[in-house]
Amino acid sequence: MAERLVAADASPLIGLASAGAFGLLRKLFPKVTVTAAVRDEVLAGGDLPGARELEAAICNGWIVIVPNPDDVEYADLGAGESSTLALARNHPGACLVLMDDPLGRSHVRAHGLAVTGVAGVLLAAGHAGLASSIRSFFARLERSDFRLSREIIRTILEQAGEA
Repeated sequence: MAERLVAADASPLIGLASAGAFGLLRKLFPKVTVTAAVRDEVLAGGDLPGARELEAAICNGWIVIVPNPDDVEYADLGAGESSTLALARNHPGACLVLMDDPLGRSHVRAHGLAVTGVAGVLLAAGHAGLASSIRSFFARLERSDFRLSREIIRTILEQAGEA
């Protein structure tokens, strides 16, 4: 049986870094896989949130870079979303896709794959007891350039018992 793949697109990496919560990924998932396209997208930010965190995680070995799959066929998605979806779709075992893009998420679900994004990762961290409160992460996100709807934030805080 193949091990569970956790495949991340760029947006959750950037969003979690913006929230000061990038380290929660490592606590939730011992290994995260990203495609070369995702790596390039995040690192293109230079000093923006996510770039340094991703470089450090790659050096520490818990984020693994894989080549872009050959069968990327989603013209309506960006390179990162397309390559992440193709990677997940080709994996023989269980898979969780970390993606925030609504169109990308609909493609992921259409293939019967599990998907979550920044808000879901923060909720999972709260439920796992990895953070005493997730409200502060959302507050940091709201002060950054990263955007989540107030409705999503409200719903997640209710699910976390922090409404």
